[in-house]
Amino acid sequence: MVSVCMLTELESYRKLIPFKNPGGMGTNAPMVANELERLGCRVVFNDPDSDYDVLHVHSPLPNSFMWALRRKIAGKPLVVHGRHLPELIKGGFKGGDLFYPFVRRYSTLFYNMGDVVLGATPYVAKSLSRDGVRGPFRTIPNGINREVFVRDASRGQEFRKSMGVGEDQRLVVSVGLRIPRKGVDTFVNVASKLAHRKDIVFVWVGASEVLLEDAIQTSLPTNVLFPGHVPFDRIVEVYSAADVFMFPTKAESYGNVMLEAASCGCPLLIRDIPVYEDWVVDGTHCIKSRTDDEFATSLERLLDDEALRRRMVDGAMKLAEEHDIRITARMLKELYEELAEGRLMS
Repeated sequence: MVSVCMLTELESYRKLIPFKNPGGMGTNAPMVANELERLGCRVVFNDPDSDYDVLHVHSPLPNSFMWALRRKIAGKPLVVHGRHLPELIKGGFKGGDLFYPFVRRYSTLFYNMGDVVLGATPYVAKSLSRDGVRGPFRTIPNGINREVFVRDASRGQEFRKSMGVGEDQRLVVSVGLRIPRKGVDTFVNVASKLAHRKDIVFVWVGASEVLLEDAIQTSLPTNVLFPGHVPFDRIVEVYSAADVFMFPTKAESYGNVMLEAASCGCPLLIRDIPVYEDWVVDGTHCIKSRTDDEFATSLERLLDDEALRRRMVDGAMKLAEEHDIRITARMLKELYEELAEGRLMS
């Protein structure tokens, strides 16, 4: 039986920084660990001093960097996960543009220690390669637990009521940290452009955190609401309430919330950015847009054209199926076994 230690460091940092949102890493990694254990892989979580075959480091935090270095020196199997691309610090952390050159150099050192650099999308390898990361790279999606992310009409209705959304109104939802990189400005601008449509309400779920920029700097149109953070165990309520999931993010390494919404049967309206080339197909899995005007036009089409909306729901569900977490777990188990047995194929 192959064994792995998954190192995220989140709980140790929660003691220092009182964050509410653990991000995709904090919610996804435990689900993947459960699926790995179902397949017979022993998983140790955040205990790098224990005994295991492979260390899987999910974040380039200082303690993780030191453990990666120790594994590298000892010649023991190490997977480093490209969840946090250096470019993502821009439009998120306060002073992100200023610190970017340092983060880029630091991250390159970190990722080059891995026997394998893991990415959820092909874009991860492209981005890190430009920064000087050598690889070898392996692409394995983060995966979506489709047993958890299932549309629940009654829970959706409760969320709509809590937001004051009427039965005859359409609800456009986005989920994510309230930071500039996530495209909050586009969400607000589209709401403003469609303010004449009294049948459409916009709700952005998520807040800023300590050390992060807050994207809300100006007054808001009356048809957009920011209720703040919603606990992860209630997030299905949000997806179940949505008529459209709008994801105007400007940079990602994957985008777990998009796949979660897809699994809950939400039609997807997303920004056309490089990370979604090839595997998220415009007109099949989603509708892609670039400018605020395009988003507004595409959104009205999705809301008003029932045949298009139905196709996009089916396409989103297909995308979630292709990224089922059980597929992810099988791929990871195979990777760990290759490393533990010394037969890694690049």
